[in-house]
Amino acid sequence: MRIAFLLPAALPITLLAAPAHAEALAGPWRVTGAILGHAFALDCRFSGSGGTCTETGTAEGKAGKVHALTSASQSGNRVTWSYPASAFLMKFDMTFTGTLAGDAITGTATAAGRKGTFTARRN
Repeated sequence: MRIAFLLPAALPITLLAAPAHAEALAGPWRVTGAILGHAFALDCRFSGSGGTCTETGTAEGKAGKVHALTSASQSGNRVTWSYPASAFLMKFDMTFTGTLAGDAITGTATAAGRKGTFTARRN
Protein backbone atom coordinates (compact mmCIF):
# COMPACT_ATOMS: atom_id res chain seq x y z
CA MET A 1 0.00 0.00 0.00
CA ARG A 2 2.84 2.38 0.75
CA ILE A 3 4.39 1.77 -2.71
CA ALA A 4 1.12 2.59 -4.47
CA PHE A 5 1.00 5.88 -2.55
CA LEU A 6 4.61 6.89 -3.37
CA LEU A 7 4.56 6.01 -7.08
CA PRO A 8 1.80 8.45 -8.14
CA ALA A 9 3.41 11.19 -6.05
CA ALA A 10 6.77 10.77 -7.86
CA LEU A 11 5.24 10.95 -11.36
CA PRO A 12 4.52 14.73 -11.38
CA ILE A 13 8.08 15.45 -10.20
CA THR A 14 9.47 13.46 -13.15
CA LEU A 15 7.23 15.26 -15.66
CA LEU A 16 8.12 18.68 -14.27
CA ALA A 17 11.86 17.97 -14.54
CA ALA A 18 11.83 17.49 -18.36
CA PRO A 19 11.23 21.16 -19.38
CA ALA A 20 14.04 22.33 -17.10
CA HIS A 21 16.61 21.05 -19.63
CA ALA A 22 15.41 23.40 -22.38
CA GLU A 23 15.27 26.28 -19.92
CA ALA A 24 18.87 25.50 -18.90
CA LEU A 25 19.91 26.02 -22.55
CA ALA A 26 17.82 29.19 -23.13
CA GLY A 27 19.71 32.46 -23.38
CA PRO A 28 22.94 33.84 -24.89
CA TRP A 29 26.05 31.68 -25.43
CA ARG A 30 29.56 32.48 -26.74
CA VAL A 31 30.70 29.67 -29.05
CA THR A 32 34.37 29.30 -30.02
CA GLY A 33 36.15 26.54 -31.91
CA ALA A 34 38.04 25.53 -35.00
CA ILE A 35 37.56 23.39 -38.08
CA LEU A 36 40.73 22.33 -39.91
CA GLY A 37 42.69 25.09 -38.16
CA HIS A 38 40.17 27.82 -39.05
CA ALA A 39 39.01 29.43 -35.81
CA PHE A 40 35.49 30.79 -35.37
CA ALA A 41 33.57 32.74 -32.72
CA LEU A 42 29.79 33.07 -32.58
CA ASP A 43 27.22 34.60 -30.26
CA CYS A 44 24.27 32.23 -30.18
CA ARG A 45 20.90 32.73 -28.50
CA PHE A 46 18.60 29.83 -27.78
CA SER A 47 14.97 29.94 -26.68
CA GLY A 48 12.18 27.43 -26.34
CA SER A 49 10.32 25.17 -24.00
CA GLY A 50 10.46 21.48 -23.32
CA GLY A 51 13.32 19.55 -24.89
CA THR A 52 13.46 21.53 -28.16
CA CYS A 53 14.93 24.95 -28.98
CA THR A 54 12.88 27.07 -31.33
CA GLU A 55 14.20 28.32 -34.67
CA THR A 56 13.99 31.91 -33.44
CA GLY A 57 17.54 31.64 -32.14
CA THR A 58 20.40 33.12 -34.16
CA ALA A 59 24.13 32.65 -34.46
CA GLU A 60 26.11 35.80 -35.16
CA GLY A 61 29.52 35.62 -36.86
CA LYS A 62 32.60 37.81 -36.32
CA ALA A 63 31.53 40.16 -39.12
CA GLY A 64 28.05 40.54 -37.64
CA LYS A 65 26.29 38.29 -40.18
CA VAL A 66 23.23 36.76 -38.61
CA HIS A 67 22.26 33.15 -39.39
CA ALA A 68 18.78 31.93 -38.44
CA LEU A 69 18.83 28.44 -36.94
CA THR A 70 17.21 25.86 -39.21
CA SER A 71 17.18 23.18 -36.55
CA ALA A 72 17.79 22.95 -32.83
CA SER A 73 17.07 20.19 -30.36
CA GLN A 74 17.95 18.94 -26.92
CA SER A 75 17.56 15.50 -25.43
CA GLY A 76 18.78 15.35 -21.86
CA ASN A 77 22.25 16.88 -21.92
CA ARG A 78 22.74 16.28 -25.68
CA VAL A 79 22.33 19.46 -27.76
CA THR A 80 22.31 19.87 -31.57
CA TRP A 81 21.74 22.93 -33.75
CA SER A 82 22.49 24.02 -37.30
CA TYR A 83 22.18 26.91 -39.73
CA PRO A 84 22.98 27.51 -43.42
CA ALA A 85 26.29 29.27 -44.12
CA SER A 86 28.56 30.05 -47.05
CA ALA A 87 32.24 30.66 -47.71
CA PHE A 88 34.07 31.20 -50.98
CA LEU A 89 30.83 30.82 -53.00
CA MET A 90 30.17 27.42 -51.38
CA LYS A 91 26.95 26.87 -49.40
CA PHE A 92 26.78 24.35 -46.56
CA ASP A 93 25.14 23.67 -43.21
CA MET A 94 27.08 24.47 -40.05
CA THR A 95 26.12 21.84 -37.47
CA PHE A 96 26.98 21.66 -33.79
CA THR A 97 26.53 18.57 -31.61
CA GLY A 98 27.57 18.75 -27.99
CA THR A 99 27.07 17.90 -24.36
CA LEU A 100 25.57 20.44 -21.95
CA ALA A 101 27.15 20.55 -18.48
CA GLY A 102 25.99 23.52 -16.40
CA ASP A 103 27.03 26.72 -18.17
CA ALA A 104 29.18 24.98 -20.80
CA ILE A 105 28.65 22.94 -23.96
CA THR A 106 31.51 21.01 -25.61
CA GLY A 107 31.35 19.01 -28.79
CA THR A 108 31.84 18.67 -32.52
CA ALA A 109 31.25 21.29 -35.22
CA THR A 110 30.75 20.13 -38.83
CA ALA A 111 30.84 22.27 -41.98
CA ALA A 112 30.97 21.04 -45.60
CA GLY A 113 31.92 17.54 -44.46
CA ARG A 114 34.80 18.77 -42.30
CA LYS A 115 34.85 18.31 -38.54
CA GLY A 116 36.28 20.32 -35.68
CA THR A 117 35.58 21.04 -32.05
CA PHE A 118 33.81 23.81 -30.16
CA THR A 119 33.18 25.06 -26.65
CA ALA A 120 30.24 27.26 -25.68
CA ARG A 121 29.94 29.30 -22.50
CA ARG A 122 26.82 30.98 -21.20
CA ASN A 123 27.07 34.79 -21.42
